[in-house]
Amino acid sequence: MMDQVSPPNWADAAYLRLSDDQRAEQKQRVLDTSPYADEFWVFGFGSLMWNPGVETVAQQTATVDAFERKFHIWSTVGRGTKENPGLGCCLEHTGGSCRGLAFSTHMDNLESDLDYLWGREMGSGIYIPTWVQVKFDDDEGTKKIALTFVVDKDHVQYAGPMPVEQMAAYMSGACGKYGKCRDYLANTIDAMAKMGDSDPMLDDLLALIDAG
Repeated sequence: MMDQVSPPNWADAAYLRLSDDQRAEQKQRVLDTSPYADEFWVFGFGSLMWNPGVETVAQQTATVDAFERKFHIWSTVGRGTKENPGLGCCLEHTGGSCRGLAFSTHMDNLESDLDYLWGREMGSGIYIPTWVQVKFDDDEGTKKIALTFVVDKDHVQYAGPMPVEQMAAYMSGACGKYGKCRDYLANTIDAMAKMGDSDPMLDDLLALIDAG
C-alpha cells in the first residue's frame, strides 16, 4: 500500500527560489560543458514537447534511457499555489525510459534561448540541468547528446510517489500562473499520443480528475 503524502510547511521550506547568481552559474556550467560547438539540443518531456518557447532548427521524437516522466513535484507557481499546490511533471532517474521531443536551437540565439529556458524551468532549483544521450525515432537510430532537466530528489518541492487517488485530489483544483494543473496533464497525454506513446497511469489519473 503506497503511503499518503502531504506538502511541506512552506513557511519553513528552504531554497524555494534560486538567486540570479545561482541561475547564471548553472547556465554557464552548461555552456562550458556543451558537447558540440555548432549545435545545441534540448530534450523536452513536459510542456517543452508542445511549446518549446524558442525558435528551433530541428525537432525529432526521441527516447532517453534510465529516466522516466513522473508527476512527482509540488507545483506552487506554474500550476498551483503554496495554499493549493498541484503536481508538476519531472524527469526522474528510475532505470526506465522516456519518449519526448528533442529540438535544436539556433546557435546565434543560444544565450537568449538559455535565458528563456532558465527563466521557465530553473526558478526554484527543483531541476538539475543534465546532459543525456537521446536516440531519435529515425531509420538510422541517430544519437545525440541533449540538455534536459532532471529532478533533484533532495529539493523541498520533490513530492515523490503517492496513491493515484491522492494525486488526483491535489491536481483537480490546482491552478497557477500558467493555468490549471489538470490541463497540463491533459496536454502532456495529448503530446505523448501524437508521438504514438502512452502511460496508463497518467490516463487513469486524468480519468479520476475528470470524474470529480
